[in-house]
Amino acid sequence: MIFLIANLFLNLQILTCQEGQNETSYKDIYITDYLDFESKLRLNKSADGIDKVAYSSIDGDPYIYRDFVTGKLILRTGEILQIDLRYDTYSDQIQFKDKDQIFKVINENNLALVVIDTIMFQYCMYQKSKDDQTSVENSWFILQKNGKCNLLIKKNVRLQAAELPKAYQEAKPAKFIHIADTYYLKKESKNAVRVSGKKDLLSILSDKEKEVSEYIKTNKLGVKDLDDLVKIISFYNSL
Repeated sequence: MIFLIANLFLNLQILTCQEGQNETSYKDIYITDYLDFESKLRLNKSADGIDKVAYSSIDGDPYIYRDFVTGKLILRTGEILQIDLRYDTYSDQIQFKDKDQIFKVINENNLALVVIDTIMFQYCMYQKSKDDQTSVENSWFILQKNGKCNLLIKKNVRLQAAELPKAYQEAKPAKFIHIADTYYLKKESKNAVRVSGKKDLLSILSDKEKEVSEYIKTNKLGVKDLDDLVKIISFYNSL
């Protein structure tokens, strides 16, 4: 059984995939005031299916953990739901599994944090372009360092298209390819901004630019190395 301290209001979606089809059917789920997770789940409304590529036809997978592992959904109210979870990098979804059905969280802004195994995820808004503050999207990030400035990691995966057969070459299926992580900084209520170099970092941390710059120089740190970034942000958060 899964127990909650108080009422839990969370919208989720159910992914019911039928074998042999490239279509996923979605249904909203509403969870409220329950003690037993399975017995208190109820379907609220249904929606038309949305076309998707079947992962079974693609080489590789887009998950950090392919199998579901123990995790927690932590609401902004402080309530906690413990359940097996996984993160789909390609679709940018937090998912959980109940028997043969896979559910995805759709009301992400109700969540303060999601913990999968030992990895913390935060859903927040980020700038798609550092030069255009109006170009923003929401996404899940790994919360690497928490404080007045959060260090976030965005996992990235691309779908390489299938290749038709050629002379002396058999057809190749589509393939998921994990590519380099990207790093973002998020200060308090501001949008997350990507850090591509020292100039970006010092611009974001401009209130302590001199101190941070000297710390980087003294300790011979770089901004493209995650361990170095953790040290830099830890130093900034201590000021």
